[in-house]
Amino acid sequence: MNNVTENDRLVSIIIPCYNDGATLDEAIASVQHQTWKETEIIIIDDGSDDPETIQAIETLQFPRKTVLHTSHIGPSAARNRGITASNGSYILPLDADDIIEPTYIEKALEILNGNEKIGAVYCHADLFGEANGPWELPDYSFESELLDNCVFVTALFRKQDWEKIGGFSEDFHAGMEDYDFWLSMLELGKEIYQLPEVLFHYRIKKKSRTTSFQDSYNDVQNTYVQLYQRHRKLFQENMDIYCMQLRRNLIDQLALNRKLHEDPLIQYILDVRKYKPRLGRFLERLFHFKNRIRRLIGRKQSEDER
Repeated sequence: MNNVTENDRLVSIIIPCYNDGATLDEAIASVQHQTWKETEIIIIDDGSDDPETIQAIETLQFPRKTVLHTSHIGPSAARNRGITASNGSYILPLDADDIIEPTYIEKALEILNGNEKIGAVYCHADLFGEANGPWELPDYSFESELLDNCVFVTALFRKQDWEKIGGFSEDFHAGMEDYDFWLSMLELGKEIYQLPEVLFHYRIKKKSRTTSFQDSYNDVQNTYVQLYQRHRKLFQENMDIYCMQLRRNLIDQLALNRKLHEDPLIQYILDVRKYKPRLGRFLERLFHFKNRIRRLIGRKQSEDER
């Protein structure tokens, strides 16, 4: 990475924290173990009120750290406050309950600094906690990102691009501010690159901001309308691509719905989710786990046959 000057090597890891003391140490440890050592952490204590979190933040050991205190302003605003206070030329948001692999920053920096057209670098990911296994997001493409978000917030980008965008929008109260940010990155004319390996681990909780969003039809509908309105020009300039992706997705959904109606187990899970959402989500995870095992067995049988 000879094109990186000594003054431009610092990576700022931005960590909003609201009552996440039980998992904060794991997140910080994953930063400490990075092969890229020129890092700082900015922790935004967003109004935490449980003693474990307060103590974890107070006793935290890291060579270069800053702790900011905000009054429960939410993830977007907390990230913006942290990035504003950061000293690095590069930004990596990291939630206080997630983990990154030791080589993530170094590998992402190499890609980011190898091509000025690239605005953000992320990777493949897996799940842990209440659910385990691959995080089955679509592989990144411009076409896929127009249709729906496939880039999580823990991606490396330049602080100067964050400034040009105007930061993370603080108008998305239910979620999806990361999707809004990546659409804004595309509007800058930048590209997004996905490292072809699992370097990020996303913790699944029984209840989180994400699960609350997914369980609210009104929130989902209103948020996607808001996203379209904010990025109308991007969608309209790429209307042919967008419409083709919508058509493919519609065909996939029709095929899936037909399959669902033919499978009594799926129908049972859907019925359960109407009246007992938590149990329904649990059964759905079991069903996906069963299908994952079937795919692995099928793949192994194909390899044996070859």
